[in-house]
Amino acid sequence: MDDPLGVIAEVLAEARIEYALIGGHAVNAWVEPRFTADIDVTMTAGAPQLDRLTIALERRGFRIAAQYGEEQPSGPDFVRFVSEDPRAVLELQSAKTRLQEDVIRRAHRDARGLRVATPEDLIVLKLIANRPRDRIDLIGLCALPDLDWAYIEGCAAEWELGERLEEFRSA
Repeated sequence: MDDPLGVIAEVLAEARIEYALIGGHAVNAWVEPRFTADIDVTMTAGAPQLDRLTIALERRGFRIAAQYGEEQPSGPDFVRFVSEDPRAVLELQSAKTRLQEDVIRRAHRDARGLRVATPEDLIVLKLIANRPRDRIDLIGLCALPDLDWAYIEGCAAEWELGERLEEFRSA
């Protein structure tokens, strides 16, 4: 697979799914790129859209490796797709919170056509996750110019992350 991210953009467009790229690949769109092993996407999709997406991905050599919450009428909360290409591991999360819906609504389209989460939304998502890799990503993201700090602070307050945010702003 020449360009896994390009393939993902095509398939999501084909399936008519609203989404945003999040995680390491999204961070790489805004700061110096780093290695990341999977492609993380949050999406707004019910069971019929997810079925269309699964068929489109299977046509391109993907298969479902794991899924959680598949018993829900709205479809699974999380689906992991893998392919023979180790660069093409796709992890899909269904948008279940207002924050995730906002991330999708606010996403920017990149040169490949991928809808990428804004730096502000990535900061909030990274503050929530708070894993070692997220903390490193936060340093680079918080150093970007012209961030909408009012938006970030509002989300951080809503998710009770104010202290964690201040730690990175001061760094």
